[in-house]
Amino acid sequence: MTMKPRFLILLPALLLGACAYQTSRTSIVVVTNTQGVIENCQKLGEIDGDSGFGSVVPLDKMRELTLNRLKIRGADMGGTHVFSEVADIKWAGGKTTGTVYKCNPG
Repeated sequence: MTMKPRFLILLPALLLGACAYQTSRTSIVVVTNTQGVIENCQKLGEIDGDSGFGSVVPLDKMRELTLNRLKIRGADMGGTHVFSEVADIKWAGGKTTGTVYKCNPG
């Protein structure tokens, strides 16, 4: 019976790691809060990077998880960039949404 409590302690950590796994496909997605970067890009739609773990995860880890989730969801839509307030290093929680854009190299 002692294995069960240990598993329950590790379960949240395992779930957090599995929720925001970045792949090579998502590594090309840039999250930015600079309007000029996405100025000449095609808007694809809106996404949310919320994980639902905000109250139990430290703020720096929450930002990292949100950024990864925005990249994953942006890649799923075929985007190359996500415009979001989360890109600001001073982001202190709150709004986790973003706008996905597809930018042509040039």
